[in-house]
Amino acid sequence: MGVTLRGRDATRPVSSGSVHMVRIGDISQDGKLKNDKFIRIEPNEPINEDLFLRPGDVLFPNRGTRTTALTYRLDVPRTLAGAQFFVLRPDIEQVLPEYLAWFLRTEEAARYFEGRRKGTYIQIIQRSDLADMEIPIPPLNVQRKIVEAANLAMEERILSERLTILKWKLKKSLLSEAAVFAQIQDSLPDNSPANKG
Repeated sequence: MGVTLRGRDATRPVSSGSVHMVRIGDISQDGKLKNDKFIRIEPNEPINEDLFLRPGDVLFPNRGTRTTALTYRLDVPRTLAGAQFFVLRPDIEQVLPEYLAWFLRTEEAARYFEGRRKGTYIQIIQRSDLADMEIPIPPLNVQRKIVEAANLAMEERILSERLTILKWKLKKSLLSEAAVFAQIQDSLPDNSPANKG
């Protein structure tokens, strides 16, 4: 579980704070960090060293309706995850962190959690919901291939979206040029060389 800090100002950003904090808004639906410039805070109580994030920890939001997960791979010392996360530390001899994060982002996982979220104003996933989830655990080399294929599929999707935008901009530009050219053609006298061609 992420860290719950007591006190009204416990998580108030402090530019010179000694602790970094990952918030739910720092993670995209694709399980990527939107930025690595986390807010800094100054806790008003001692923090257990085990609560600081380690490379390979998997962050999974326990509040809201998004089903995403991130493998934390930054080497930023003294970084905490807020209470809105479950922090998972898989046994890397059995489960690759990236594989676990990938599975938690699948449609299958989304359907599983959709039926278990509780609450009306803020929906919450309980620790028992996560613990009861059955996760297929293939051999590590297969997990690695699945993660690689998923990463390639994501890159392909991003490139495809960029290509679609570029095509749209190109067509828009060509249509604008055609409109301007047609206006110029229309304004020329009928016996001009441009209209004869």
